[in-house]
Amino acid sequence: MLAVLDVAKHVFWNDTAFNRKLLPSEAELEKCSYTITDLATMTGKERISVFKQCGIDPSLFPLFLRSLQHITALHGAGKIDGSYMIHRHLSAHQWSPFSANTPLLGYANVNSSSYREQCSSVAKETNKDDVGDLERGLGCYSRYNGLLNQGATCYLNSLLQALFHITAFRAIIYHMPTKDEAEQHANVESTVPKSIPYALQRLFCHLQMSTRAVGTHELTESFGWGAADSFIQHDVHELTRVLLDNLEEKLTAQQTETVNSTPKENAIHRLFTGSLESYVKVEEVNYYGSREEPFYDLQLVVKNKTNIYSSFDAFFQVEVLDGKNKYCLECNGKKSYHRAEKGVRLKKIPPILLLHLARFDYDIHQGETKVLTRWDYYNTLDLSSYMPESPATDTHYTLCSVLVHSGSNTGFGHYFCFLLCSGAWYKFNDEVVTPAKLKEVFGDNFGGFKLNYWGSEIPNTANAYMLVYIRTSQLSSILCPIGSDDVPQHVVQQLERERVAQERRVKEQAEDYLYGRVHFILPSDIVDQEEYLMSRRPVTQRLSSHKTLRILLDDEALPAFQNFVTQQFGVDAEQQLLWFASSRTGGSEIRLSRQVRANMKVRQLLQSAKECCVLVTTPTTAPVIELDQGCMYREYQVFHHKLYDPLQLKVFFLGCTVLHRDPSGNIKQACESMELHVRALIAGLPNLTKQLHGHHLKKLPEAKQTLPPKPWSAASLETYRSHQDLVSRDEAETVVVRRGMPQEALGAVRETEEHEFLPCNELYSGDILIWKLDTPNEDPANVFYPDIQSFQHFLQHRIPVELKLNRNPDYPLLIATELAEDMTYEQLQRYIARLIGDIENYDRIRFTRHNPETELPYFMKGKKHDRATLARLLMPASSRIPALSKYLYYEYCKYTVTEIENAHSLQFKLYGDNVKVVSAHWILLPHDIPITAELLFPACVREIQKDYAIGACPTVAALLNEDPERAANNSTIAFVKRLMQMDCKSAHEWLRLVDVWRGRVYNILDKNHVLLFEHNTFEESAEYRIEHLPAPIPGIRPSDQAVFQVHHFTMVRQRRDAIETHSEPFSMYVNFNETSNQLLRRIAMKLEMIYAAVQDWKVCLVKESRVKVIAPDALMGTHITNFCPLECYQPNQIEPSKAAFIGLEHAPLSKRTGKREDKVLILN
Repeated sequence: MLAVLDVAKHVFWNDTAFNRKLLPSEAELEKCSYTITDLATMTGKERISVFKQCGIDPSLFPLFLRSLQHITALHGAGKIDGSYMIHRHLSAHQWSPFSANTPLLGYANVNSSSYREQCSSVAKETNKDDVGDLERGLGCYSRYNGLLNQGATCYLNSLLQALFHITAFRAIIYHMPTKDEAEQHANVESTVPKSIPYALQRLFCHLQMSTRAVGTHELTESFGWGAADSFIQHDVHELTRVLLDNLEEKLTAQQTETVNSTPKENAIHRLFTGSLESYVKVEEVNYYGSREEPFYDLQLVVKNKTNIYSSFDAFFQVEVLDGKNKYCLECNGKKSYHRAEKGVRLKKIPPILLLHLARFDYDIHQGETKVLTRWDYYNTLDLSSYMPESPATDTHYTLCSVLVHSGSNTGFGHYFCFLLCSGAWYKFNDEVVTPAKLKEVFGDNFGGFKLNYWGSEIPNTANAYMLVYIRTSQLSSILCPIGSDDVPQHVVQQLERERVAQERRVKEQAEDYLYGRVHFILPSDIVDQEEYLMSRRPVTQRLSSHKTLRILLDDEALPAFQNFVTQQFGVDAEQQLLWFASSRTGGSEIRLSRQVRANMKVRQLLQSAKECCVLVTTPTTAPVIELDQGCMYREYQVFHHKLYDPLQLKVFFLGCTVLHRDPSGNIKQACESMELHVRALIAGLPNLTKQLHGHHLKKLPEAKQTLPPKPWSAASLETYRSHQDLVSRDEAETVVVRRGMPQEALGAVRETEEHEFLPCNELYSGDILIWKLDTPNEDPANVFYPDIQSFQHFLQHRIPVELKLNRNPDYPLLIATELAEDMTYEQLQRYIARLIGDIENYDRIRFTRHNPETELPYFMKGKKHDRATLARLLMPASSRIPALSKYLYYEYCKYTVTEIENAHSLQFKLYGDNVKVVSAHWILLPHDIPITAELLFPACVREIQKDYAIGACPTVAALLNEDPERAANNSTIAFVKRLMQMDCKSAHEWLRLVDVWRGRVYNILDKNHVLLFEHNTFEESAEYRIEHLPAPIPGIRPSDQAVFQVHHFTMVRQRRDAIETHSEPFSMYVNFNETSNQLLRRIAMKLEMIYAAVQDWKVCLVKESRVKVIAPDALMGTHITNFCPLECYQPNQIEPSKAAFIGLEHAPLSKRTGKREDKVLILN
């Protein structure tokens, strides 16, 4: 990683783009155990994960990815860790477009070998002043333009070049209506992302009319991609499908707005979409069934095939369904099985045929591998044998594009393409375009083997990956030339405006030593960037060109400034007061304090700088207060106001006030005159706490909010009901709540240049006055830092933190802020309680740490005595990750944290006989009393009955209100009613407590089993459930049946621990004399499922890694006793993971579909 850091600092660093303070230290990077070899073989997502582990700031990810790409591209992976070195004179901006050597960032102005050779010869005879003319004059030598690689976008460049040179496709893009959007982007400095059609139009226009390589940043931004996405390589075939599908949808939507169009009238659909007919033919009953399916491309198998025709033969090969695989026909409810033929045939071929070659195959031992065997393709393609009824003109194709993947792995390597342009082949390799020989187009990309320097055969890893064939009869129309007149004129005009603006900027740069730039700001701009108050021009702030005046240094400042402000802001000169930053003490510290006066030169304002900011105040934005009316020495002074809010732990910028006063006048009078204006500014501030009230009650995105599913005390329940008006609102509607006019006493201190806070015994123009409202009615414990002086400790020790509600699966964000790392557990509770509007019940808030390995909350709760400070709460659960997390989860508990930590706390779910959750509950038991069944279950039943009685479980209330006829057949309702009528004292005779973890029963507490707790209390990591004791099978002798644990599982044979349990486990009596099939039927009845849904499940016996499948007609008792002793099936084992159980092997009932990490996504 140190080598990557060197490249980042010495080759690609730019002070205007990156903040040097964010660079990680070399000591931190030395801890990284990954070598350049490791990083070179990782995907982009994996590299970013390593950067996070090294503590690299996310804003620097593109810089480090580009640096790593530079190292691996120039030197390869594996031989540079020990000898790689950066020369101090080597820098990205120190290269010329006319140098003979390769520039660091690619050939930005070089597009073909002939062009580069001409540049090299002419450059020696030119001087620096002739560079611009030379660039324009040499355009004729570059017939085709390349595309700049952003990092790993070679796949995108290859596809764009292939599509651009299909002139029919280019014409479609040019004719898409984007004129309205172009007018919105008329401002050449607009940063609003462009639409995909408009970005493509601009890109194609550049490729057609420019004389240099073109960048694709605008297009990738229109895709919704960030800077880091440009360093993640995707599959070009997948991108082709996604892009064409996106463009077809947009074109259809545009056509629908004007005329009633069908998909077949869509130009892209007409060019690229064909159709396949899947058919089944049964000759003996004269049956023929078919289904038509559209396609963008055909995927041809390369493995074990020799050429394109053998792959087509395999694609259209007829499959015979016979023997056990006969085809089933159903007629009038009767099924019959017949010998049949199944296959696909071409129904319609598009004018442009895209062929994807399946060069990658999955190997069970090696994973995804590339097929490197030889596979031939040809200049022409005849498909008449696959469509014998079609005319020859429709089935004869000519090769026009070959997209090549060079590399041995799908996630790595490099893409380039060969294109047929005006009858000649060219190689487009990112920004380099060179003429190509036929051997390069065909033989070199067939695959197979080649001889190395020593004469040994090595595989040729550069192979054709996609082929583009165009129907020969339509070749002239699809590839007809597009002149400059056919290019959208609004795009040409916009690009011309941008070119003129760029030339103007270059000219301004050359004359920059004569000029200065003055940026005009308003008091409202200081709210977001307080650095304006103490600097001439904030370095990190991007300023609008509409508010910037470029002016000669020797011009008089005031008249020019006033004219500019009148023109841009619409403020008359008489109402303007202009202020600039200057040193008030002669030191380096400056303040926005001095007024721009007559006869001042621009040079005086800028001093030695080239830019500065000027504050514009008007009676509307900063009222002028007249004092000392009779004094002839009065002058204007500006004061900047901030508010320190100790309850929100924030300092807000309020605004500015201008005093027209005697500098030596009455200070008390001046402060009192500003106080009324400050109170009005405070009244307009948004009250953040009002917006966050009831955050823990907000409804789920897809569920209607009801009362909390937990029982609450009377006081807490009233608190919740008081927030129902907030909860019932749509979360999308944000109502800004203002503070209102404050009535408390208001005091102020003055912040000096040395950041000291002094009483207002003297006032000077540019002073920053920090005001604070008294909090007489607040509990002192809720005010952590009562004044601005003590608040400085908070500022010096603050760390970023995001507070989230611990609610699966969305974990909504409460607030992202910065808090002091030494804030105590109780202070954090009080802070959040104020935000959610329940300060009295602050001790009900409990925290959970973040687990960076799972990106989810840690299963253990953060205890007060163990995690006494914020820094301790942010400490990751894994010792392998030293950096503090920035996420902290909170929950609003039924009990106080003090009560919870001093009692046996049990959160459990009530399960019905059908193994489904009925409701959730929470009880506390005295900590000094041992946990027994006689103590636990009566308390649980009382709590359940209480919760049902007060309506704290709305799902149960809905069940009890169901129609009586439906309720009679509902086992859950019967179970609930039985609980409501149960005698609490005898509850231990009917119920049991089950300790479940990841789909497996570990321990049980009931009248027959004693549960031994590891820490003498309930485990926080366990999932506890209370359910009815399993009922014996009626009519079967006790000696012929026993209770067994039943677990659902799947076999993952590639893993060391191949058995993966899932779903909800349960217990039931098993008859030793019943067959496996009979047991499966009883399981289906218990789970309230039809037998057809479970008939494919395998009944097994499982112990550790041993699995024995029981045949459907085999007796359970024989296999159970032969597999292992009966004691091994019992719960509460010393090593629970080694207990035996009855397993049901099948896929999860609610299977999760994982999101593919590297899937191509176009978000717009």
